[in-house]
Amino acid sequence: MNATRALVALMACFALGASHAQQREYIIYDGQSYPGDQLDVAAASPVMVKPAQRLGNGDYSIPRAADGHYYIAGAVNGFPVVFMVDTGARFTTLPVKLARNAGIRAGRATSFDTAAGRERGGITAANTVIVGPFAVEGAAIAVLERLSAPLLGMDVLNRFQIAYSGGFMILRGGR
Repeated sequence: MNATRALVALMACFALGASHAQQREYIIYDGQSYPGDQLDVAAASPVMVKPAQRLGNGDYSIPRAADGHYYIAGAVNGFPVVFMVDTGARFTTLPVKLARNAGIRAGRATSFDTAAGRERGGITAANTVIVGPFAVEGAAIAVLERLSAPLLGMDVLNRFQIAYSGGFMILRGGR
């Protein structure tokens, strides 16, 4: 009788282990709530991001990302970067690690008021900033140590006419 109970208990453990092995754990990145039976589908079917594109009239259309920001592929002095548009930033700004790669050698020391508080950084001149299909010559670039990603600031954005429509930012011609 004890041997039978032990065998039944062992079989139950194997069955429990087998069903436990079938359970999967998921991490949700998009903030949505998925029913359990749809998690496999969500994990295997990303939502394709709309690319920025040049329109027939020469304008440049940038889609709003899922996080609500606009991101623009470009370059600083020939080094490729992806800018986050920051209409609250006075200057186009790079983290130190990218500034080195973009050929920025030195900057005039100054203090900047940032979303994270006051920070000391440098400001450079005579840079070339590429924004999508447009080149902006003679741009100032701020360089900050604690910045995590490149910001496209108003010094460059003011050289364009900007419109917003249907989840897109439209840039019209550079000045």
